[in-house]
Amino acid sequence: MATISFIIPTIGRKSLKRTVDSIKKRPGDEVIVMEDIPPTHMWGNNRRNEGMAKATCEYLAFIDDDDWYAPNAREIMEQAISENPGKPNLFRMQFPNGQVLWKNKEVLPGNIGTPMILVPNIKEKLYYWPGKRNMADFIFVDRWNWPKENIIWREEIIAYLDHNDGEKPS
Repeated sequence: MATISFIIPTIGRKSLKRTVDSIKKRPGDEVIVMEDIPPTHMWGNNRRNEGMAKATCEYLAFIDDDDWYAPNAREIMEQAISENPGKPNLFRMQFPNGQVLWKNKEVLPGNIGTPMILVPNIKEKLYYWPGKRNMADFIFVDRWNWPKENIIWREEIIAYLDHNDGEKPS
């Protein structure tokens, strides 16, 4: 079974507990919470970079402190890893209004989001999260050293986004 480092930048939102609780760790997995002091206007990007440097597991997953994983996300990740070992996976994620990303199997601005990424922890193939940049999630994926044709686009929704520190929908 592959291990996963779950990296969470946080600005201290009360929803962090929900985020952490949504991670169904397996033996060997780790949760890395990186505190950010607002207002840095970095969207957690520098903290993700620090989390990647600390990560010891075989794969990296990223989620923000106001989002949460679907109840079966860890099982879906494990299946994706076993079906396509050593390849990056992009799952789907859902916004509060019901919109789902990705829309097309293309690495494009607006079609990539942080919680959809599951990538092998191979430092020489990873890019960094650019500091004061919006769409850093797109840049991170667009510039890593895996050919675009090696990305596995998965249909499953593994994360739900909040963006306002609200409660889970019922």
